[in-house]
Amino acid sequence: MIRRSTISRVVVAGAFLLGACAKSSTQAAKPPAPAEAYTAAIAAAQKRAEAGDYSGADRILADFARKSSGTDEAAEASFWRALYMVDPSNKKASIPEGLRALDIYLSTPSAKMYRAQALVLKRTAQSVQALKQAQVTPKISGRDTVFVTREEEIAALKDQLAKATAELDRIKKRLANPER
Repeated sequence: MIRRSTISRVVVAGAFLLGACAKSSTQAAKPPAPAEAYTAAIAAAQKRAEAGDYSGADRILADFARKSSGTDEAAEASFWRALYMVDPSNKKASIPEGLRALDIYLSTPSAKMYRAQALVLKRTAQSVQALKQAQVTPKISGRDTVFVTREEEIAALKDQLAKATAELDRIKKRLANPER
């Protein structure tokens, strides 16, 4: 016969195991805290960027990365920071800084989620940078001067016109009084 104490031990152990399994399945259904914070940080940064506040978006992502240092999510936040750095709508955008940030992201082993997008973004940013460097500022040549902008050319032409008008007035006066 099986002792009553053995049966109760088996029942208690079974209940304990069932409780442990139930507890671990509820924990598996709930995402870990960094993932929730990451989702919230990305959403908040996107709202700021859509409103044109890129420095605010960067600050949110930098704070998240600092608080979650060492997590996969912190590495992924660096992709978003780089993305906002090279966004043409960002008035303070810096393609060289964005490229450095993309290089850092791509060299981070735990950064995997946006690797393909980061590679495409890096190539695109490099192309834009090359095009900007290849652009030559149009120069308009005047008689003795090289003008950089239209406004400078207009100012110089007005100056030349004023000098020519003054010379004509002087010539008129001399012709009007030939005795002098």
